[in-house]
Amino acid sequence: MRILREISGLGSRPYPLDRERRKNVLVALADKDISISGLARSINVSQAIVSKVINGRRRSEKTEQLIADFFNKPVNSLFPKRTPAEIKKMRCAEAAQAEAKAKGKTA
Repeated sequence: MRILREISGLGSRPYPLDRERRKNVLVALADKDISISGLARSINVSQAIVSKVINGRRRSEKTEQLIADFFNKPVNSLFPKRTPAEIKKMRCAEAAQAEAKAKGKTA
């Protein structure tokens, strides 16, 4: 099973940047006029962890639930569930973007 995850690119961490999750939470933060640091203090979770969860780089159902509860929203409205295929697609897009950026620096 581990080999299958490594071949597909799903087993490695951190997860790829999830722009939809990030946008959803940033809109909620703006509506409440609070920063990520303020949110982290309010839910008693480190700012680094909250930031990684918001960006999709880390998955934590507990932290996602705390954030959703803070905003009084359903978890799935802020943090849509991702299929392995979606995660793989995001990871490939992120790798391609990094490769293009690296080529641009060397040219």
